[in-house]
Amino acid sequence: MVTKKKTAKKVTKKKSKRKVAGRKAVKRKLPGWIILLTGILFGLIIAVFGYIKGWVPKPDNPNKPVAEVISNSNNDKIEDKIDELKIKPKKDFDFYRNLKEMQVEIDESQQTDNRKPPKPKSLLIQIGSFKNQTDAESIKAKVAFSGFSATIKPVNVNGSTWFRVIIGPYTSSREADKDKRKLQNNDFKPIIIKQ
Repeated sequence: MVTKKKTAKKVTKKKSKRKVAGRKAVKRKLPGWIILLTGILFGLIIAVFGYIKGWVPKPDNPNKPVAEVISNSNNDKIEDKIDELKIKPKKDFDFYRNLKEMQVEIDESQQTDNRKPPKPKSLLIQIGSFKNQTDAESIKAKVAFSGFSATIKPVNVNGSTWFRVIIGPYTSSREADKDKRKLQNNDFKPIIIKQ
């Protein structure tokens, strides 16, 4: 019989590590109280170092005497020194008394103001101008639904009559511009006219 020798082979198997999706190595975080105590300790060290170096002003001594009065046999000198040391109180502010002291009278004959007061502006907002009065009436009705009170003003231009739909008058250009923007938001095409 034939005997076969079995040779022992060393079989080495490589161990493969299996990666699991989504898992990462867990990192240990420092607790919040350790971070807080470290910050407080660091701040105290900086404060003490700054105090020792003289960066922080030192508080005044509350027990420090303000002024010493040495008694002399001469009372007049002491009273003079006391009067010098006394703080004079501030005047109380009285509006009516101070106003009378500050009044200045001006002779009206000396005034040479030739300026005329500015005339108030008269502004109108024109929404449209039409040859046909019925078109002007329909636009006036649409404007009324927007919350404005419009009027129709007939105007002669080169021998023909036009009907203007206007809102106003305005004395302030700011108010006129405000209403113009409201009309533009309601799909009108208004213009501002100086009268």
